[in-house]
Amino acid sequence: MTWLAIGGLVCVGVFVVLVLLVIAFLVWASYDEKATEQRVRENGQPVLAVLVMANSQFLNDTSIPSAPALTLITFAPPSVPLAEDMKEVASELFELYTSEESEIARLPKPQRTMGELIKQDSYKEGRRTRVVPEMSRGHVLYMTDTWLQRDRIPDHTAFTRVIACLATGKDEGEIMALPHEEDAAQRIYQAVDAV
Repeated sequence: MTWLAIGGLVCVGVFVVLVLLVIAFLVWASYDEKATEQRVRENGQPVLAVLVMANSQFLNDTSIPSAPALTLITFAPPSVPLAEDMKEVASELFELYTSEESEIARLPKPQRTMGELIKQDSYKEGRRTRVVPEMSRGHVLYMTDTWLQRDRIPDHTAFTRVIACLATGKDEGEIMALPHEEDAAQRIYQAVDAV
């Protein structure tokens, strides 16, 4: 009977430790997310972003709170022609993503390089890659891994593919989607006729 009581106490102890570890992780994750947002808000600037690809279920199912996405960003002032060029580049990049590796191998070196980079599709926080000039339509564009939160993207994103973001740095840095009701986000959406 004593061994049974000791075994029960050990099981309860292990369970309590696991619960405490889960709680500690959730508190740390919440703190880390808030610290990141504060850092980006203090050091970032509003930027125009265009979706290259995201989980289609996330875009259409409002019950999914967040998901990773690949976006194009630019630090240039937003405009309709710029947004249209970015959408075309995003489509070309998505075509590379869906192409067979044998097709990519036959492309010119700049496109082949972008094709190889976009095939590395696991989400990596903070990853930012400059789009080669041969594909950027004369703009300075970056492919970025961006974590999107449902409550920050407007309903039109699935159709327009446009997202207002804050980004730090240039060739490297952090990025986050702006809540769509904020003034900076509304200025971006109005500048590209996405309201």
